Amino acid sequence: MNPGVFESAEVRSLHARLIELERERSEAQEQARLLEALQSAFAAIAQTRVYDEIVAHLLRAAFDPLGFSRALFFSVDRENGIAARWQIDGSEAVESYDEPADLRSGGAMLAALRGEPGAGVGLASDLSAPFVDVRGWYVLGPLVGAQGTLGLLYADGHASKSPRVWETSAVRALTTIASVAIDNSLRFAKSEALAMRDPLTGLHNRRAFSERLQAEIEASERDLRQMTFVMVDVDDFKRVNDNFGHLGGDAVLRQIADALLRGSRAQDVVARYAGDEFCILLTNVDSELAFTLVARLSAELRAQKLSCSIGAALFPQHGTDAATLAQAADRALYATKAAGKNGFSFA
Repeated sequence: MNPGVFESAEVRSLHARLIELERERSEAQEQARLLEALQSAFAAIAQTRVYDEIVAHLLRAAFDPLGFSRALFFSVDRENGIAARWQIDGSEAVESYDEPADLRSGGAMLAALRGEPGAGVGLASDLSAPFVDVRGWYVLGPLVGAQGTLGLLYADGHASKSPRVWETSAVRALTTIASVAIDNSLRFAKSEALAMRDPLTGLHNRRAFSERLQAEIEASERDLRQMTFVMVDVDDFKRVNDNFGHLGGDAVLRQIADALLRGSRAQDVVARYAGDEFCILLTNVDSELAFTLVARLSAELRAQKLSCSIGAALFPQHGTDAATLAQAADRALYATKAAGKNGFSFA
């Protein structure tokens, strides 16, 4: 054999091996970079308690570092079905996006939501492609929590020509982390909501009312608006408890809560402040409208044969802070009681 030919073949083989090693090294470096970036994304998602922010982190991770040019998040609701809510398209900017999804029989989205084997990755040419404008290949990742499906991540427009295992696996890892984070955020939001509600009547509690009152004072000062602080006290509530027991007293408190809700507007804040005392915040009302609304509250209570004394204070006429308004409303309430109860007075 000609030594030159042998050496040339050996050199070519070595050269090919070096090219292969360089390609493997480059891929390993890229995967290491992606893994490091994904770990940061995982941490950001896991540490977030706000639903919208979790979705934003999820979409940004699909765009960078994973390299998809478009990513959409679909919310899943048992009553309203599934619809796109947020998207990234060509940049890291997360935009709201309201579009119902096509869940036709045999579609890729429906298959992914059902967890069917092989579902979740496809090409623009697929009959089950979720969009008519699929960019190259796509990947779908359902988010599943303790109570069922929470959402669906869709991503496409990757620079690679065909589906790559690494990016597909990374999307599924992202949706797994996001599922846990969203589950936790929903539990946290529910516990926060419960902490702001009176368990007996379902109304806002004192903490929630105080926070809303302070916020409304600041908004009214800024926008030069008026509002009214209303205090309601059940007349002779001790006699109700003595005659009908605490269960009967609780039933009366619930009736009063229902009457106050019926007599107030949707934008008003109704709260059980303490014991047999209720407060209502009438927002954006002048003195004339305030009188009409308080009279309506009193009439609703009397219509239900519920005897209550009401005191009202106007902002800013009777006070410009929470404590002063409460004191003014309290004085008006006791003026009502002194006048024979079961009515209302203004400070």
